[in-house]
Amino acid sequence: MKVDLQDIALRTLILVAGGLAALVLALKGQGQALPALAVGGTLGAFMMARFGPTEH
Repeated sequence: MKVDLQDIALRTLILVAGGLAALVLALKGQGQALPALAVGGTLGAFMMARFGPTEH
């Protein structure tokens, strides 16, 4: 299995952006939105797994 830095960077960016969004929502008192954020992140992860890594 070959490691593709672009795929790793994209997945890391998605995780960081999701974490920051969750933090901002929690700090602003919008904790009820966190389950929806988790569902959206899970769907995004499934879509990335479905289409797999990019092939150049």
